[in-house]
This record gives sequence, structure tokens and C-alpha cells, in this order.
Amino acid sequence: MNQKQATVSTILAVLSERDVEYELNGDVTIAEVLTDTDKATVRTTLFDMFRAGSVTYKSEFQPKVDDDAELKKYISGLVNNWIRKEKSFNCGQAYVAKNPGSRAHSGDEQLKELKKLSAQCIGDDEAMALITDAIVARQAEIAKDNAKTVTINADALPDSLKHLVNN
Repeated sequence: MNQKQATVSTILAVLSERDVEYELNGDVTIAEVLTDTDKATVRTTLFDMFRAGSVTYKSEFQPKVDDDAELKKYISGLVNNWIRKEKSFNCGQAYVAKNPGSRAHSGDEQLKELKKLSAQCIGDDEAMALITDAIVARQAEIAKDNAKTVTINADALPDSLKHLVNN
């Protein structure tokens, strides 16, 4: 079974063992019903399922499955992910990120270092202004690199806007 199915069915089975009749797409979110003990039981069960080969995963994930600590960390995130994102666990509502875009460009090494530098320069307004400008410039550079190339038919535009086309 896939990871989503394994997680959802395990959560429902753990609640059933505790005699909780949870209604999918009901009026109560799963987060309101699950206890910390339930989550621990779900994680343990999923760990055993991964090890038994009952849950499918890509072959390149095998080293994490073989490492207890890595697998436990992964399963913890997996459970939290589906508690948040599974619509049937959340009264039929789609997941909405609390801070959309907050992780944008988080893998960029230069931005990481600029942010570390800004933490060191708190209180130095001049340095902070320089660092902020550098961060904004780097984000713009990344956005430009990631921008999709589009072809614009200038003939379809009004004459007053044709000069803006770079094709």
C-alpha cells in the first residue's frame, strides 16, 4: 500500500482500538481527536510496516528505511503531513499553508549566508540596509532565473503596449 493509504488506515485503526468512531469529512478534525499516545502508536505501527515491506517507497529511499533514526524522523513528518493535509481528516477542507512562500529559495546558499549575516548585524542600521538590499537583489535574480520564457504576439497587443515586448 502507498504511504498515504498506510498512514490514513493506521490512524483510523488506532482510533478504532481506542473505541473512537471517527467520521471522515465530519465536523471534527482528526487533530482534535488524536492524542499524543495515539500518534506514538501510529508512528510505531508505520515503522513496523515499512520494515516489513508493507508500504511502498522508491528504491533510493532504502538507505533511510535501513537507518532506524532516519526512518523514525521520516515517519514523524509523514504522519504530521497527512494529519494536516488529508481533506477527509479536516472536515473536507483543503490544506492552506500558514505562511505561503516562506520557504521560497530556502535552498539557496547565498541567501542562507546573507540571512545569517543579518542576524549578526542587528542594531547596525547601515549594515542591515546593505544586507537587505543584497537579499532582495538575490531573490530577484533567482526569480528571473526561474521565470518561464513566454512568447508574446505583439500584433495582438494595443499599440500603446507593443514597446514593452522584448521578443
